[in-house]
Amino acid sequence: MKTTLGFSTIACPDLPWEEVLEVGAAAGMRAVEIRLDREDRPFGLGDAELPKLSAALASRGLTVSDVGMGLALTDYRPGLEEKLTPVFERAALIGARGVRVFLGHSALRVPEGKTENEEGIIRSVSDIARVAERYPVALWLETHGTYSRARDVRRVIDAAGSDAVRVIWDIFHSYEMGESVEESDAALSDLTVHVHIKDGVKKPDDPNGAMTYTKVGEGEVPLRRALELLDKRGYDGVLSLEWENMWRPELRTVFPDLASCLAAYKAYFDGAK
Repeated sequence: MKTTLGFSTIACPDLPWEEVLEVGAAAGMRAVEIRLDREDRPFGLGDAELPKLSAALASRGLTVSDVGMGLALTDYRPGLEEKLTPVFERAALIGARGVRVFLGHSALRVPEGKTENEEGIIRSVSDIARVAERYPVALWLETHGTYSRARDVRRVIDAAGSDAVRVIWDIFHSYEMGESVEESDAALSDLTVHVHIKDGVKKPDDPNGAMTYTKVGEGEVPLRRALELLDKRGYDGVLSLEWENMWRPELRTVFPDLASCLAAYKAYFDGAK
């Protein structure tokens, strides 16, 4: 399987960016996905500092797979073309292949008192896609939250009708929502350009089927089968560890540092060979 191992910076939200790159490269990672700050900047860097970041990435043999926004589309959002143009410009400057946004709410079900309008979501995706079409950077939608099922993300992309829209398949989230890896792979087919790897087990008696995270390889997510399907499809993108230290403080005690976390991740794939 001709893939690249990578990791998301949500595993290390408090580390200086130079150390993040140094540790990642030393651990054998070849790609990093950068979670943007509240001002939609990579590592909080100003635009004038981005050439320095690009040089540091290149010197360590790293590429940026994508930059991740916290933007979640639950309805039509006017003004997105103007808002996201500088994000795509920055992504292009550092060589990122995608800008990630979410569809729907981050919960597994629409929270009480909240609504989602898929027609409005599709309009928003179409607006952002027009920005993506002007850059060598695609709009990446993730299987996440209320849109964890691949078939739901596929429906939105088909309706938006732009070749500039692609998918991050988060295997964990799709499985958590009851979709088999075979169903997810079939729904996404060649739209999959990035894969999030994580593992977990079902919480007992949780009405939504939510899962508790585990180390990769110690849970019930059928990762091996998903990898087989990706290999059969000829997938050659990044397999990115999404160790959610940023959102789940309980994970911070599992590994003493980023180096240990990434070493365990690489060992999982070394053992699969």
